[in-house]
Amino acid sequence: MPPKTDNAPLVITTEEEEIIKQRIIEQTATLKPGQDYPLKRLVKTFFALMKALDAGADVDEAKETFLIELDTYEFNMLRYGTVVDAQRVQTLAYDDEEIELEQTTKRLKGQCKNLRAELAASERERAFREARDEAASACREYPTRAESEDANAQLERALAEAKIVLTGLDEKVAARKAKYALLLAVVDSLDAE
Repeated sequence: MPPKTDNAPLVITTEEEEIIKQRIIEQTATLKPGQDYPLKRLVKTFFALMKALDAGADVDEAKETFLIELDTYEFNMLRYGTVVDAQRVQTLAYDDEEIELEQTTKRLKGQCKNLRAELAASERERAFREARDEAASACREYPTRAESEDANAQLERALAEAKIVLTGLDEKVAARKAKYALLLAVVDSLDAE
């Protein structure tokens, strides 16, 4: 049997309960062939006492036997009542514990549900942060908008300068073509003479 503290309810294990029930049955029932039940023995001694009183015989022995049997029966019934009371207290304690366990189970299930919801929310937030960090690191690999606009302006200036140079070259090429055409015309006229 587990140790009992002052404030703790009496705890009886299933094995101990079976032993107690068996002992009560053994003590309140016929133990050996030829013996009577305790109540039947009490009634027999009572009737023996009444017969002795009616017969006018010596009643001291019958009275003493009846009183011993009555004390034994009362003692057994008190023990039985104590066990029944203990079982009733234990049953009430079990009922209270069961109600408390049900409430605790409901509370823990609610907490578990809330924790699952928080876990799902934190997983979504973590996935969002990871995607954001990946996008930010990808953006860091490329130049910023200001740098891109600055580089674009430089390219446009370089393109404008290249167009100016190209226009100058086109004019030079056209002038040289004209010179070569004139030179060819002179050569052709010389060949004709």
